[in-house]
Amino acid sequence: MEWFLAMDSKVDILILTASFGAGHASASLGIKEQIQRIDPSISIEIVDIFQVLFPKLSRAMYKGYNVLVRNNPKLYNYFHYRGNEKPRSNMNKIFSRPILIGLKDYILDINPKLIISTFPIVSQYISDIKDIYDVSIPLITCITDVVNGWEWIAPNCDKYFVATKDVEKEMLKMGIKRERIVVTGIPLRKEFLKSLKSSFNISLPEEHILLMIMGGGMGLIPEDEGFYKWLNSLNKITAIVLTGKNNDLFESISAWNLENIIPLKYTNEVAPLMLQSDLLITKAGGITVFEAIASSLPLIIYKPELGQELENMKFIQEKAIGRIAFNIESLKCIITDFINNQNEIIEYEIRMAKLRYDINMNVLAKESIKLMKNF
Repeated sequence: MEWFLAMDSKVDILILTASFGAGHASASLGIKEQIQRIDPSISIEIVDIFQVLFPKLSRAMYKGYNVLVRNNPKLYNYFHYRGNEKPRSNMNKIFSRPILIGLKDYILDINPKLIISTFPIVSQYISDIKDIYDVSIPLITCITDVVNGWEWIAPNCDKYFVATKDVEKEMLKMGIKRERIVVTGIPLRKEFLKSLKSSFNISLPEEHILLMIMGGGMGLIPEDEGFYKWLNSLNKITAIVLTGKNNDLFESISAWNLENIIPLKYTNEVAPLMLQSDLLITKAGGITVFEAIASSLPLIIYKPELGQELENMKFIQEKAIGRIAFNIESLKCIITDFINNQNEIIEYEIRMAKLRYDINMNVLAKESIKLMKNF
């Protein structure tokens, strides 16, 4: 997704995000939809901060991120955990001063009544701008994973939207005042909050399980031909594989001509497909986890490696709403277990239905509007 807001545009709420993965942008869309559902007159724009700061370099930055995530997750985790270990140093403000000046001018020209951040460094930059340049625009930080860490914490943030009560408890220990923390769940797009019919009406024999596999666009799901042939050989499974923009994977699966494996390219019908499915194999992104919760769709998390995915994995295990496969053999074992014990799927669905109440988009929207109107 790409957004850019011209400097002569005027908006009520500016949502600043980044396209490192799809989760931050998806959360931004969910926030915008929910606020405008309550008050359609509020003008809201979503802007990619790196398209503002580095318009000529942002595409290369995102490509580099994708390469890093796929090929060297250990290096990614080194920087991730280092950034979460302690509060941000004042030295960062000195090194980032040229960036802050450009971003400050951009924000003051737009002059929003509220800024919402769905990416950690956005919160840090806006907090610094408020401090150094005496800018009084209120700031909300929406944390898009089930994590608590210093990378999200900014001294001049007025409110934090967090995923769970457990995250709230940890942030209280970090010294964040209770009145600044609001438990909202992770923001979801409107289609995940209501029942929808899909154009893909899949009719299955009795006792068949519909398995959804998602994450192909980033190359984070199995691509091995042997796995899909094994899956196709099971007599109680039909699998939908969302390959996203990974055309090579789509073409490969199509060429294998497997009767019970249905590959799909990028689609806007993820929500209704989730509602039809019985199990979801995916990566442990915060947005995906809460989309599954909203759909009461038990999870099989495949090869979690990145820092935030490992934190989301802990949440999945603690709440007993999914299982973790660290390699292809354990993935096969888990699928086989579910086939042989379909009552287990029902138990997972019941636990997920209870967690749906933690997704409180009404509170998120009302708190945002309240803060904006007090500006």
